[in-house]
Amino acid sequence: MNTSALLQAALLFNPWFGFASASASCSSDGFSNPVIGPSTGGGSTCISGDVAISINTAGTKLLYEAPTDARAVTGSLVELLQSDPSWISDVVAGGPSVISGRHHIFVKLCLPKDAARLAKVKTVQLLTHGATLDHSYWDIAPGYSYVDAASAAGYATLSYDQLGVGLSDHPDPIQAVQATSQVAVTHELVRLLREAKLGGHRFDTVVGVGHSAGSTLTQGITTQHPEDLDAVILSGTSASAASVALTVAAFNLVNANSDPAPQFRGLPAGFLTQQSAAGIQFAFYRYPNYDEHVFEKQVASKSTNTLGVLLTLGGIVAPSTNFTGPVLLVNGQHDLVFCGGNCLVPTDQNALTMSTFYPAAAKGSQTYIAEGAGHAIAAHKSGPDSFNKMIRFLQANRL
Repeated sequence: MNTSALLQAALLFNPWFGFASASASCSSDGFSNPVIGPSTGGGSTCISGDVAISINTAGTKLLYEAPTDARAVTGSLVELLQSDPSWISDVVAGGPSVISGRHHIFVKLCLPKDAARLAKVKTVQLLTHGATLDHSYWDIAPGYSYVDAASAAGYATLSYDQLGVGLSDHPDPIQAVQATSQVAVTHELVRLLREAKLGGHRFDTVVGVGHSAGSTLTQGITTQHPEDLDAVILSGTSASAASVALTVAAFNLVNANSDPAPQFRGLPAGFLTQQSAAGIQFAFYRYPNYDEHVFEKQVASKSTNTLGVLLTLGGIVAPSTNFTGPVLLVNGQHDLVFCGGNCLVPTDQNALTMSTFYPAAAKGSQTYIAEGAGHAIAAHKSGPDSFNKMIRFLQANRL
């Protein structure tokens, strides 16, 4: 892998390296408006910017108009979450569609600051965030940065804002931002990484790392494109959806454009966000096992989900029967979203998920319960222990 371009850029722009070189040049291959600087946690050097992604994938013509007021949003969520599936059946009855277009996706490529480690990097971890989160979930603060844990172990990471999220483009939230278009974006990012079209770096190994809905999308990759990834690490997920409706209801989702936060200004109806910090705590956090500063930061940086994704996410869920790489499943001990608050009752949800979705996974596959953690494992006090387990899994599988 060619790491000289990023190293040169770091020497030129990043004071962490101690000096600057006027002759150094930055490879901004694939990036628009690139910015180079330290990670939020401070332990990595990162290049971030917009990456143009073209997709052409199957979608669903949803017979549904985005609700424009709060009562209509709530009414749609009641229909979506009720046990009678007839409303959803009617909405998805429009048949197949084609979702195509060229979109700008915000991407952040991070590598070790240490030059010796940087020179040896051969594996990149593609980090996919969960619903109503963005790329910052993976790099919250010093001590709560999986990006830095990976860099310290000699790995590159690429985090990104999904389509319709954060700094990425926000196309039609019903007909364009669907689960299949999210999978298509991730699939294209894998291609760019393997073909050295992001920052000029070619990686020998690509590991998919997902959280929550990001785990569902990553698992969708291993089902639809099993050759894309060499290994996967999935957190905040299970084979059970029994508690999902409860936690989505707790979000009290509203049209994001009704929220005063500046990041939502001007978004059309159909982009949703949580109305309250209490709803975020209820679904994602286990009191008091998290750092209050980290929680407040996550609340301040809350992002969006779309009704298009909510209506189609279940359609990509299927066993990855042809994926034969190693798999690590990580769940918080008290994950409410996918385990109802206890991932070991009535059975080990990790073991059930592994056998259900990855029947052909390599012998090096593992599971892990993050002690004391709720759904957002990276934001809990046991987050560093979870990061350590994730790194040791990769090392044990020689990745």
